[in-house]
This record gives sequence, structure tokens and C-alpha cells, in this order.
Amino acid sequence: MGDEGTSCSGAEFPTATDVLVEILLRLPPNSRRRSRLVCRQWRDAVDERTATDLRSRAKTLLVSGGEAYVLDDKCGLKRVMASRADRVMKVVGTCNGLICLCDDSQSGGAIALANPANGERLLLPPLPCAADIHMRASSLKWHEAYGFAHHQSTGRYKVVHVPCGFRGVWEFHTVQVFTLGDASWRDVATPAVGGAGARCLLEAGIVGVDGATYWIAQGTERIMSFDLEDERVASVKPLPLPLPTRPGSRFRLAEVRGRLGMAIIHDSPTLERTDVWVLESARQEQRWRR
Repeated sequence: MGDEGTSCSGAEFPTATDVLVEILLRLPPNSRRRSRLVCRQWRDAVDERTATDLRSRAKTLLVSGGEAYVLDDKCGLKRVMASRADRVMKVVGTCNGLICLCDDSQSGGAIALANPANGERLLLPPLPCAADIHMRASSLKWHEAYGFAHHQSTGRYKVVHVPCGFRGVWEFHTVQVFTLGDASWRDVATPAVGGAGARCLLEAGIVGVDGATYWIAQGTERIMSFDLEDERVASVKPLPLPLPTRPGSRFRLAEVRGRLGMAIIHDSPTLERTDVWVLESARQEQRWRR
């Protein structure tokens, strides 16, 4: 017994942190990032013991004219995807290496999801109203009404089409959602805001951040959100000051370090400045910080 005890006392056993790191290394990158929020020990383990692994997975993706390239430190640019010459492909967004593309030459915009890593492509069914739109004009920017997002908790990818209008060609009055793996689009009821609808101001952009898709309602300039999990439409706490309407000023939604942001650009002979506001949440309350 004494010899066995001496032998065991000299053995090296993994620490609790070592075991934790081994578990974290087996998680997908998105799940590993979320695990940082558990406690300080988990945060330090992710940052100090798995950060290099997370960075090694990230690559720069360049998309132009329906062609996609990956920027590699050793090989330079490598083309990983090309569309047909007759398609007017625009990028809706990217999530975890997947690219959401919209063919503006088709009525309502035809959506395709592409995986440059293996060359696979999935064509989504057209919007339910696409057959009723009797105008195929490539000058219409159908892609501006779409958003592409990934909900980390459920692991599901969704393409979101927001309420909007296109030069009197067609009016969309509801949010339409396609969940990857489903067979068709679904309509989601969209409440009125301030006595007006939630029709998107397309030139202000659509942003997907932290499990929600955001856009600005035309006329009220309220920021609308569509929760990807419970699929509800609501308005976000407004900025502490009204959005500018003077000539030379414009605004656009943006993602700022994983949070919803608003860029307000003042470009006139008397004022040249860009203000960036970020929506933060603390103690279940939202507040904007410039």
C-alpha cells in the first residue's frame, strides 16, 4: 500500500482547468464564444487557451459581381464561387462562412445560399407573391429588403424579408421568413408603430445582430426588431435625439462589435462629422451610447 501511495503521489493529473479547456476545444467556435459568459474562469480559459484556435478559423471573404474569393495569407486570393454570367447577384449577408445571395433580375429577388468551402449551393423557393409581380427589372434593388442571420441558441439560419415598397411595383406589408430546412416562406404579423406601419426605409440598411434583425420604419424613423427565436416584431428604444433631415445628412444601421449601431453622417459645407451610436443593454434596460 505504501509503494502504491508513493507511486500515485508522483503522477501528474490534469487540473480542472485542463479538463475544461479540452471540453471547450471540442465546441464549435460560436458556442465557445458564448461560454465566455458563464463565469470568469471560463472566460479566461477561452481567451487564453483557445483564442489562437478561434482566430485560425477566420478567413477574409471577398465578394464581387457574384464571384467569391477567400484571402489566404499564403496563397493570396482564391476563387471559391462564381455565378452565371446572366445573373445579377448581390450579397445579402454572410454567416459562419455561408453566403446569402440575391438575383435582382428575378421578380422579388431570387435567394440562393452558397457554401464556398465545398461549392454547394441551395436555391430557396421564391416569395409567395413573386408570380404576381409582372415586372422583371434588374434596376430594382430587391436585395436591399433581405437580411440573413444565424440564431446561436437554436443553431438555425433564417432569411428575413422586411415590409417595404418598390417604386409602386409591389408593396410588402408583413415580415416574411424562410428558415433553412423548411419548405416554404412564412408570414409574420407586423404591428403598426406610432399609428404607421413598419415599412422599411431601405436606404438605411438591414442589420442582423445578436439573434435579431433590425431596420428603420419609414415615416416614423423608429428602429424595428425581429426576434429570430420567438419571431416577434417590436420597436427598439429610440435614439436620444431625432434623426437628421437636413440636406447633406444621412443615417444607416450598422453592426459595431456585435451590437446594434447607428451611423449618422453630416456632410455639408458647414458641418462634416460622423456620429456613431451603439445600443447597449444593462440590467434589462437598453440605452444608447455615442
